[in-house]
Amino acid sequence: MEREPSCEKKRKKDEGMKTLLRTKPIWEDNEAPALEIRFQFVDGSVANFIQPEPEVAENIWRGINVAHLFARPRIVIADDYSKSVFVCSQINRIDFVFNGSDFSQIPRDHADLVELSEEDFRALVPLEDPSRLEKRVQPRHVGDLLVSFLHLRMRGGSHAYLMNETLVKLPVDNQSFMQRLLSGGSYSIRLQGGGQGFLNLSNLLGYTVYPGVPEVPGDTWMADSSELAPAPE
Repeated sequence: MEREPSCEKKRKKDEGMKTLLRTKPIWEDNEAPALEIRFQFVDGSVANFIQPEPEVAENIWRGINVAHLFARPRIVIADDYSKSVFVCSQINRIDFVFNGSDFSQIPRDHADLVELSEEDFRALVPLEDPSRLEKRVQPRHVGDLLVSFLHLRMRGGSHAYLMNETLVKLPVDNQSFMQRLLSGGSYSIRLQGGGQGFLNLSNLLGYTVYPGVPEVPGDTWMADSSELAPAPE
């Protein structure tokens, strides 16, 4: 397989960084509300809210501090008739759904980080046929684009499936990805239908990435996943 020319790779990287540096969404006019806010809680319940006014929606978006989104004790949402208060430690994720594009909240070392449906994830990660899976140890070069797929398990039995596009790092930096997911902070993802979601990593039970990086911690247990093993007769 021919490697992509370095000039073309640099152009794509520059375009990606311009997208990441955008400071606010590009709102598009249509009949849908300017912003829909969807909460998913640890117990599996959900709560949805809409904001029809673009200016108010933009103010909400600008006021989001990703680093402290789930660190505060509560989130309050009010309308003309009610006030809702949600305990942040009991929130698995918050999705901000809007018709437009904004990738400014995606981690800067990602080219893309988009949520997949479970069906799409299973189609792209053929667990039923391990011979088609890409192995962890591959001849990769620093700066090459790497596409991986993540299965995140959250408290309460909910799951998130992601496609991650990032640049290959030096081996010494590969463990930073695991440290980020175990940090207990917020992890921002792009929603396929438009908008961004934020996962509360304090409620992350664990994750699996396909393919993983070659480097693993020294205390790793080496064993085959039962998802890849043939079913007992």
